[in-house]
Amino acid sequence: MIGRLGLVLMVGLSWTAGAGDIQPKDFGKGIINLLQFAPGKVPKVKPSPLTVVRDAKAYARFLERIPKKQISRTRPAPPNSDPLLKRPPIDFTKHTLLAVCRPAMTRAVFTKITSAKLEILVTVEFPREEIAARPIHIGTYTAVLIPKIKKPVRLRIVGAQR
Repeated sequence: MIGRLGLVLMVGLSWTAGAGDIQPKDFGKGIINLLQFAPGKVPKVKPSPLTVVRDAKAYARFLERIPKKQISRTRPAPPNSDPLLKRPPIDFTKHTLLAVCRPAMTRAVFTKITSAKLEILVTVEFPREEIAARPIHIGTYTAVLIPKIKKPVRLRIVGAQR
């Protein structure tokens, strides 16, 4: 029995060896245009809600998805006050941007980012959706900066605590 317990502890410790928490820095929250596909052109694999931005070109593509105008019933709609529309610079030699988009008006929350030996595990909580009217092509995003990574990133979604 003690031998099995020792074996289980050794295996458990080897899985966590090389793992460490990464402290993200909040970078922005707001509304975003969701990816839309033409009728009959649905992708074979469902797109991930996580966007990993490692260079300036991908950063520009991400910023293009942020609407210039607020979602409003007034005509004309007021300009969007999202600070990312000012295109704050990011040093991609030192940082990687992680963004989670969601087709709802409640924003995702980054709960934990862990570096393992072979990958980065990003744990995100999707709070319970509140009933809200919204255009079908608009969702919300939450973005954080982490130190530069080259490992693949895996997303783990955690349900809301009720």
